[in-house]
Amino acid sequence: MNQWSADLFTDQDADRADIAAIIAHALREHAAGKGELADLLGLEPAALQAMVARWCPGLTLPSLVPLAPVPIEQSDLVTLLLWRGGRGGDEARWLAAILARRALEASHLWEDLGLPSRRHLGLLIERHFPRLHAANTRNMRWKRFFYRQICSDNGGTMCLAPNCEDCAEKPMCFGPDTD
Repeated sequence: MNQWSADLFTDQDADRADIAAIIAHALREHAAGKGELADLLGLEPAALQAMVARWCPGLTLPSLVPLAPVPIEQSDLVTLLLWRGGRGGDEARWLAAILARRALEASHLWEDLGLPSRRHLGLLIERHFPRLHAANTRNMRWKRFFYRQICSDNGGTMCLAPNCEDCAEKPMCFGPDTD
């Protein structure tokens, strides 16, 4: 096996694990009555079914209700991820929708996705949105970084993610990964 195919295999394994973790987290939230699965992931039912068929074959989803209208903020995040991310394809579209939707939640993005660590999120972003990953030169927390990018694209100087002001870890928004 050459180096390129070994890297591809590793990326596929990482994607399979990350997507399975994200879906499992959303399924737990759905079972706990926190919302419809499509809304929790920001994906239309057909896209959710296609993603599950590709990455979690054999997984049976609960009955899917059509996606509710998405807030403009979520649409802005999807646009940022796809426009500035540097990749196309189904996975990029699915993950952009999921990241944008989960960024509206109150915890750190990696936690709201159900990923094991911030590092996992960073690697996921590096694989699917490499230009955005490369642009995060100050190692800013991802949710805050996304919102800051949108704010600066619109002429703002310092915008906070929707939950930063209330976050006990606000002083840690810059710095090295510790997990």
